[in-house]
Amino acid sequence: MKDILFLVADGNMERLFEGLLPRIPTVSNTAPFSFDILVNPTHDAGNLNDSHEYLRPFIRQYKYAIVVFDHEGCGEESIPAEIIEEKVSKELDRNGWEGRNKVVVIDPELENWIWAGSLKIKEAINWKSSQEVEEWLKQTYSFNDNGKPNRPKEAFESALRYARTPRSSSIYKKIASAVSYKHCTDRAFLELLKTLKEWFFKITPEAKE
Repeated sequence: MKDILFLVADGNMERLFEGLLPRIPTVSNTAPFSFDILVNPTHDAGNLNDSHEYLRPFIRQYKYAIVVFDHEGCGEESIPAEIIEEKVSKELDRNGWEGRNKVVVIDPELENWIWAGSLKIKEAINWKSSQEVEEWLKQTYSFNDNGKPNRPKEAFESALRYARTPRSSSIYKKIASAVSYKHCTDRAFLELLKTLKEWFFKITPEAKE
């Protein structure tokens, strides 16, 4: 039995998690864990409505299941992300994953996790302008108090077009493999990290004593 099965909404999310997850034990107090990643062919709305059915065949193959999707595009954008997480988690509880699932709804969308380090973004998208990415984007997009664009996906795609870099899921993996999330304040990311720490708390020699 493997540790975690991740059910994600699309290929970009899959590649980001491929870059991020192997780093978790080295950047937080967690023991190594095994995982697989599945992409739901019906994307965000599918993870919202049908993740319990999609994950049913894997109940005895994994200790835990984590469902991840974007708030924007899931079909229930008027409902707070936290409420959606509770709703989907309860459905998973009723379908064999009780006490061993986590639902992560990224608000507004995955690209909010991309904007965690300007230097790594520049390297990943081959940004050659002398102007910083964020400064160029501020001509068009508004930014929040955390220094991230309020429309993270559109902003990221605009930066790609300006840099003349073709869109590719591999860019997400490249950024997630290198960027520092030490000061990340995104609620969904912190919830994910908290869950992994709870499930795979690393017992140090001092703790054993």
